[in-house]
Amino acid sequence: MAILIPRSDLDFDAFQDNFVIKVNLYKSGWGLSADALLEWTKLTVTAGDKKAEWVLRWAKVKSGDFTHSDIVFKNTARHSYESGDVNNFDDTSLRLFINRYIRFNTKVSAGQKADIGITIAGEQKKPAPGVDGANVIREVAGQLMKNEHLFQLSLVNTPGVKSLAKGTGVDAIEIYLAYTAPATVIVPPAANDYVQDGESKGGYYKRQFVEGQEELKAWYKARKRFKGRTKTWGPFSKPWNGTIS
Repeated sequence: MAILIPRSDLDFDAFQDNFVIKVNLYKSGWGLSADALLEWTKLTVTAGDKKAEWVLRWAKVKSGDFTHSDIVFKNTARHSYESGDVNNFDDTSLRLFINRYIRFNTKVSAGQKADIGITIAGEQKKPAPGVDGANVIREVAGQLMKNEHLFQLSLVNTPGVKSLAKGTGVDAIEIYLAYTAPATVIVPPAANDYVQDGESKGGYYKRQFVEGQEELKAWYKARKRFKGRTKTWGPFSKPWNGTIS
């Protein structure tokens, strides 16, 4: 069964960013060997290697000022970082690392797998105990509805669901916020720039800003937190934004 990783480059970049942050958060409890930790460093930290090369090549293409060669370099970097060479044990990639050290590791909880964004084809319909499987699979979506002086109102809902209720088994929908300046910036902030700002109420999120924040761009993203003795979370939504005026 295949590991489902987003197809679009934009979604893949958000996935890998969250994945690296969350693995760094949890890996100390996974019983990883010294070799596994060295492989992780090679994959995500070493200058000029897998993650670094992807970030460099994607940034060029994402800027909008690129050539055909830049597209080729970006595609090559993504394949190397995402898939690698399955026939070369000395190689590594996101998929190889997941299969080697995470997917069948009993010390990696279902909640942690959800938090790092891993979905396995054929296993999507196996929700955590007490949680509605539809809510595990479905991501939260958000959009800016109103942008008035120092005030923004966002709609936060589940795609394909008419009701604005949180959903079965959902404890809360958490909202995270980051800023960019100037407001003309179109590239979302890095995943670790967002901080938890509050929770959606009745399918909406109201945000009041203060004098001096005008002309900043506010970036939001959301995720579902599920009920249970142990906290588990769904995947983050795609970011949405609005210029503070």
